[in-house]
Amino acid sequence: METTTDVIVKLVESLKRYLGYQKKYITLDLTEKLTLLLTALIIGAVIFVIGIIAVIFIALTIAAAIKAWSGSACLAYGIIAAFFILTCVVIFLMRKPWIVDPLTRLFSNILMDQQEADDNEEDF
Repeated sequence: METTTDVIVKLVESLKRYLGYQKKYITLDLTEKLTLLLTALIIGAVIFVIGIIAVIFIALTIAAAIKAWSGSACLAYGIIAAFFILTCVVIFLMRKPWIVDPLTRLFSNILMDQQEADDNEEDF
């Protein structure tokens, strides 16, 4: 028959083993989430750079077409600049639904477990 001391020693050993497993689980979970987050950020940055390059070439092409149509390079580049300014104003005004909300959802889905996210949505 086991004495109380033996039971307590086994309980302490089990608790130490459990805490070690929890530490490993938290480390692996954090590594997974950081990997997903970093991957999303790198893909976003690459797509952003490629998109900017494409927009520059498209703008230069449209400016050349407007120059051929109107005969004035100043007018062509002015129209393109006005379009970009208008685009920036629209993006600034719509930043919450177009940028902030999707990024918040993306980061919360990456950083929180799906079950936790579902539980938090049910609270509201």
